[in-house]
Amino acid sequence: VDKDASKVTIKHGPISNLDMPAMTMVFRVSDPAMLDQLKSGDKIRFTAEKIQGAYTVMKVEPSN
Repeated sequence: VDKDASKVTIKHGPISNLDMPAMTMVFRVSDPAMLDQLKSGDKIRFTAEKIQGAYTVMKVEPSN
């Protein structure tokens, strides 16, 4: 979780809407306030889109 850069590194499964296989990568966040609820190691569910060439997390919530 990099609050200063408004980015988060996520190890994720396949993301079908982005045609992306499972991997670990850095995402931007659409709203930096989302990072206030995250800490390293949290399991989350998220949605992402490609905005102006950057993969961006649009929504994030804790995962059970």
